This record gives sequence, structure tokens and C-alpha cells, in this order.
Amino acid sequence: MTKLLIALPILAAAVISMAAAQEAKPDLSLLPEGPGRELVGAKCGTCHNIAIVAGQRRDRIAWEQSIEQMIGRGAEISDTEFEVIAAYLGKNFAP
Repeated sequence: MTKLLIALPILAAAVISMAAAQEAKPDLSLLPEGPGRELVGAKCGTCHNIAIVAGQRRDRIAWEQSIEQMIGRGAEISDTEFEVIAAYLGKNFAP
């Protein structure tokens, strides 16, 4: 019982922290201007720091595979959004 009383506040703080991070607007300064920039920020920046995305170099096919993995993990990305994000990342963050 004592362990539960100790764990509950820690768990609550973690949930609140994650919720606040998801509501915070992602920093787009590392993303080049262009069609898809805001969408990448909105879709990728909710779970990742944009620096993680901007630090990757992949071709379009590899970006598509990464996006598919994120969808498999729960990212909500429509088919149209998928195309825009893949095109933006493939153009701006290629090897």
C-alpha cells in the first residue's frame, strides 16, 4: 500500500508532463520553409522534439517507412497528410 501511495503522485506527474508536452507548440525553427512544414510540426512534433526529425537523413522511401512505423504506434495521419509529410521530409532531409 505504501509503495502505491508513493507511485501514484509520480505517475500523475508523468501523465501531466506528457499532456503539457503534447499541448506545447513545437519549435519549427529547424524545419525549412515549404509545403508540409507546419504539418510535420503538428504530426511529428507532438511525440518527438523536432530536432530528432531534423537530425535524420533519409530518402523518401525510408521516410515513408518511418511514418508507417509511427502510424503503427498510434500516430493519426491521413493518406493525404502521409503524402505531404513524406514529400517534405524526403525533399528537405535526404542524405
